[in-house]
Amino acid sequence: MTQFEQKFIHIIGIGNLTRQDDGVAIRVLQQLAEEKEQYPGIKITDLGIGGVDIAFMLDGWQFGIIIDAIHNESLIPGEIIEFTLEEEQLPEIKGFSSTHGFDVLSALKLAYVLREFQLPEKIFVIGIQVETFSGFGLELSPRVAKSVPKVIEKVKKIIFDLTQQS
Repeated sequence: MTQFEQKFIHIIGIGNLTRQDDGVAIRVLQQLAEEKEQYPGIKITDLGIGGVDIAFMLDGWQFGIIIDAIHNESLIPGEIIEFTLEEEQLPEIKGFSSTHGFDVLSALKLAYVLREFQLPEKIFVIGIQVETFSGFGLELSPRVAKSVPKVIEKVKKIIFDLTQQS
């Protein structure tokens, strides 16, 4: 069975477009969706503010890509961090948190403990450091907006690498 006949890659963005930089992942998804026809076997989902629903969304997929706005005081706005989760090896990252109450790592840890989901063999996580997310607004700050094309390129590279392996 090829990647085109199964649930190959699920790209999930977490964020809120009305909370300024918190919407950065959704902006990335919007641009990726414009080219979605190029990627058979790939689904793109705006998960809103996320939470434990992330386990349901990843259930049964071979690979997952999660994009989220993060807040870490040691990073500069627009800075991108990446890491990969495989099997049950979830990293402990001090100071890493989503801009929402229940972050991606906590949701995935819960999913692994419950063992009721068939999570992907590999999950790629891309976090974008926010500058402002405390008020309301539709615009991204300039430094965070500059990260959008960089994240899109990272996602495209992951897709390319995974399709070459299959």
